[in-house]
Amino acid sequence: METFYSSLSKPIQKQFSLLLSYDTKTSPAVITPENQLVKPQCSKYGKTLDLSLNSIFFIDPEEFRAFSDIACLNFSSNGIGQDLNGSEFIYFPNLAYLDLSYNKLDFASFGAFQELKQLEVLDISYNRHYFIVEGVTHHLHFIENLHKLTILNLSWNEISTLTEPEIKSNSLKELRFAGNRLDVLWRKGDTRYLNLFKQCTNLSLLDISHNRIHIMPDEALINLPTNLSELYFNQNGLQFFAWKNLRYFKNLKILDLSHNRLTMIIAHLSNYTQSLQTLIISYNSIQTLADGFLIKAVSLTHLDLSFNLIQSINKSIFLSGNDNYLKVLKLKGNPFDCTCEIIDLVQWIIKNNVTIPRLATDVNCATPNNWKKKGIIAFDIQTCNVDMIAMLLFLTSSLVIVPLTTLPVVKHLFYWDVWYIYHWCRARLKRFKVRSSGSVYDAFITYDETDPAVTDWIYNELCHQIEDKGNKSILLCLEERDWEPGKAVIDNIAQSINQSKKTLFVLTKKYITKGKFQTAFYLAMQKLMDENMDVIVIVLLQPVLQNSQYLRLRKKICKSSILEWPKNPKAKPLFWQKMKNVLLTENYTRYNNMYTDYIAM
Repeated sequence: METFYSSLSKPIQKQFSLLLSYDTKTSPAVITPENQLVKPQCSKYGKTLDLSLNSIFFIDPEEFRAFSDIACLNFSSNGIGQDLNGSEFIYFPNLAYLDLSYNKLDFASFGAFQELKQLEVLDISYNRHYFIVEGVTHHLHFIENLHKLTILNLSWNEISTLTEPEIKSNSLKELRFAGNRLDVLWRKGDTRYLNLFKQCTNLSLLDISHNRIHIMPDEALINLPTNLSELYFNQNGLQFFAWKNLRYFKNLKILDLSHNRLTMIIAHLSNYTQSLQTLIISYNSIQTLADGFLIKAVSLTHLDLSFNLIQSINKSIFLSGNDNYLKVLKLKGNPFDCTCEIIDLVQWIIKNNVTIPRLATDVNCATPNNWKKKGIIAFDIQTCNVDMIAMLLFLTSSLVIVPLTTLPVVKHLFYWDVWYIYHWCRARLKRFKVRSSGSVYDAFITYDETDPAVTDWIYNELCHQIEDKGNKSILLCLEERDWEPGKAVIDNIAQSINQSKKTLFVLTKKYITKGKFQTAFYLAMQKLMDENMDVIVIVLLQPVLQNSQYLRLRKKICKSSILEWPKNPKAKPLFWQKMKNVLLTENYTRYNNMYTDYIAM
């Protein structure tokens, strides 16, 4: 020991002697120029030996035989590059705090730190040399040798690969893992490290900031230790956070998501966490807050929204009176729009006793120009009182704009229904009737005779299947075959409907827009109203009138009278059988009793 001590320079010898004599257990923590170099969190454990910044390249255990009572040892900022094998600190049996940060240590040996049975705090941050070397194993097996370790600092080591898929410790309470490469360990498609921290069963604080995690895998978040009370996820460039996964952490009190790229916060946060007390989401890209964000969030007392893109906040976001549980709210650095929309926020600030740091100086307006850089608390609420002229202008513009926007939509969706109601009322006033003179045909077929495909389907499919096949003969009335030449179209339509038991409409998108279809349908409906004879049968060759209230009602009352041409060729025989059944039976015999009884009432 004398050799080691004499090799030190005189200024270091003076500091070395002072540090050895400093004992917080027997002496009060008096801050003097000589002991300011000692870390307070280190010296609180007892006698401290601080050998930081001494260019030490190798630890010789024999040099420390006389230091068995040292509780805190600081070897930071040296050049130590040896492979720790478990013998370096054998003469520090009572060591509780060890700082080896800013070195070049090698942890390849499975026996590293095994001699430190009482160690509680280990700082090996900034030892990236071991973890960035390619072609060697990178493991953290030494953690399992430290059975009393409660605080471990592995920050800024650029850890991107590990031999073991899990860190295992039953004693660890605080783990600092900032400045590593979890984005590589948790890259898409690689499931090896999703349970990296799961076996730290007693962990309450986890810092995984500065890990370049732009997209957080759900499995990795869910598999974090469930006992966590503090989670630091700041400085990652995170684009989305799965807020719903907070329900797995029943003890979480502090969540830091600052300095990311988040754009939204989930509504009804209380549905997923009842323990969160502090939420830090500053320095993100949040523009609006979801309605009901803070409803029943009784545990949340500190909320940091500073330096986002929030321009206004609705009064329903921040609750008032007994429903408000916030104590501290940070709003600094948001580009508030100081127009009448800011009134809700200003009134809420005035009425509620919530601490808003630097409210008068740093919570400022960004727009309009005449309010730029002025505090929102100074905004004049009275300027936003709406006068009678503004109200009249608003009502007048509404009366003009609403009809202009709704009428085209109504025409597009309900034109056929309005057309039918109009002609029905007109027929009632004129008492126009289709007079019956006996049935000659089983069905009158009305279709788009200008469409070659439809005409081909009528003669080669419909007529062939209905008239030519089957035991029962069904006689159809067709325009080109059975109408009287030279007779008016409307008279031919009326006569065909009058002389047929059924009127079958073959509908396509083009045909429903023609006046011929509308006239035929109108006359068929007149027969239902005047003679109580339901003769309408509809075949949909194409999906038309999907928004028609009449078609929907008819499907409920008499579904079998509406047939759709099947897409599956194997279903065609069933289609033709259904059509024969419909043409040979009365529609009222197939009515849905539940709807007809209800209408009768």
